Amino acid sequence: MDQLTLSCPHCGHRKTIARAQIPAAAKSAKCRACEKSFPLDQVTKIDTPQPPADTLTQTEPRHVPFVFTGNAREYFGIWIVNSLLKIVTLGIYSPWAKVRKRQYFYGNTLLDDANFDYLANPIALLKGWLIGAALFIAYSVGSRFSPVLGMAFGVLFFFLMPWIIVRSRLFNNRNSAHRNVRFNFRPAYAESYKVYAWMPILAGFTGGLLLPYVYYRQKRFIMENNRFGSSFFSFDAEAKDFYMLALKGVGIAILCVGCFLACTTLLTAGMSPANTLQPMVVGMTMPLLMMAGYFFLLIYLYVRTANLTWNGTFIGKNRFVSTLRVRDLTWIMFSNIIASVLSVGLLVPWASIRLARYRLGKLALLAAGDLDHFRNTQLEVTSAAGEEIGDIFGIDIGI
Repeated sequence: MDQLTLSCPHCGHRKTIARAQIPAAAKSAKCRACEKSFPLDQVTKIDTPQPPADTLTQTEPRHVPFVFTGNAREYFGIWIVNSLLKIVTLGIYSPWAKVRKRQYFYGNTLLDDANFDYLANPIALLKGWLIGAALFIAYSVGSRFSPVLGMAFGVLFFFLMPWIIVRSRLFNNRNSAHRNVRFNFRPAYAESYKVYAWMPILAGFTGGLLLPYVYYRQKRFIMENNRFGSSFFSFDAEAKDFYMLALKGVGIAILCVGCFLACTTLLTAGMSPANTLQPMVVGMTMPLLMMAGYFFLLIYLYVRTANLTWNGTFIGKNRFVSTLRVRDLTWIMFSNIIASVLSVGLLVPWASIRLARYRLGKLALLAAGDLDHFRNTQLEVTSAAGEEIGDIFGIDIGI
């Protein structure tokens, strides 16, 4: 049978199919791994037997998966001690708890048989935590006694946020390492204020039409300013990809609203005034349907954004590949929530390990050769104030 091997130029994913299965008018194909389109005439070839692994040239990309080796039993011991000590010390133990947690997750994350390291000093985090706690108390007290003062704190915090994001990434990257090579982050403060302050304000005057572009610029800012040793990361996703994702999200939201209205009509159409149980059932069902639709939409946007971001990120000739799936993560998140609630929180460590194993299991690196050519650089000691302020105020700046 005449077969073709389709090879995605974006992520390297390959699929062999019969030539007869390709429509004659087809000009392009869409990769199921990274969901990007590519022209057929540039990447199709007649399928031939693969040479033995030892005869491959060094330029052939290696698919190097991330592997997570942690287990719930080990992490439960760390989690329960951290939780109890944070309660007993009124939160002061939080920096030590964060370091222990991250050291466990980093140490159990492997790439090419080498684990990551988290090297932060809890004392440095404690100093930042005290600053963040003081600001949070001032904000809470000021908001309670004076709405004007609370609003002033809110405006001040909004304009501090770009600085917090840069300082947090700077601290975390410089205290993260792989193969004894540390990560870093370029402190591009001017650009951070542009993408995290001025552009969101401008988006408000466009009725939200600029929001996908703002989100694209924020992702590009984070990725392009990351550095591993002396090598910078690059980002080649495009703004149109984020706009397409936003359009799909709006479509799903409209579909969810339509389903909600249809279910409401069906449930209320047969209601009898004499049956007092029906209104109660309807009153309980409607919020659940709304929550289910909102939950699915959040998972969809998270998965598609994560895949889009990672699949557009590379360092040198090494490209990341993310293959998260919506239905898989929906089930994992839903069952994790149910298990955590029914266990009164005792299964939170199990849920965290399960989620980390899935997310890292769907992430890989298409490595152009070995990973020993990266070189370390001399780094300055960085304050943890931005990291802890962002943590206390709930700023999520993870990739």
